[in-house]
Amino acid sequence: MFVKICGIKDIETAEKVIELGGDCVGFVAHKKSKRYISPADAEKIVRAVKGRVITVAVGVESAECGDYGFCDYTQADDACRSERDILCGYAKPEGVFKYFLYDESRGAGVFSGFPEWIEEYRDRLILAGGLTPENVSDVVKRWRPFGVDVSSGVETDGIKDFEKIKRFIYEAKNG
Repeated sequence: MFVKICGIKDIETAEKVIELGGDCVGFVAHKKSKRYISPADAEKIVRAVKGRVITVAVGVESAECGDYGFCDYTQADDACRSERDILCGYAKPEGVFKYFLYDESRGAGVFSGFPEWIEEYRDRLILAGGLTPENVSDVVKRWRPFGVDVSSGVETDGIKDFEKIKRFIYEAKNG
């Protein structure tokens, strides 16, 4: 099971994700987000973890990720309609993509389930949206996706919580 922890803002947290068995870290490029990280700060983290974890620039639109070219992937809603980007988000994919991230909450972090049509993308599907250490095991068992993605579900008072990250990764991979 592929596990992405998004909203990474410092090297310590990225290193902890790697230590706990996470496969991917995400950097929020959308300036209006409380999890936004500048390209310069994200690049420092990427340099520190390069080759040990997959890195993803996350934006509402692909253009926001333009200054994050040092990341392995781009994730954005409009990527689903572009052959240029290789990780798309939210909407039903219309173009060529390597992985398909689906977030029913559209970034709100509220769990509400998933539509039946996503099953056809299972082999490259990454599910997000309101996932927590408490519900990720059930989601994995029900949908059998390629991977899962979490941000607010592993935070306490808006800060990444290492115990929640540990439990989330464990439940996703072993639950």
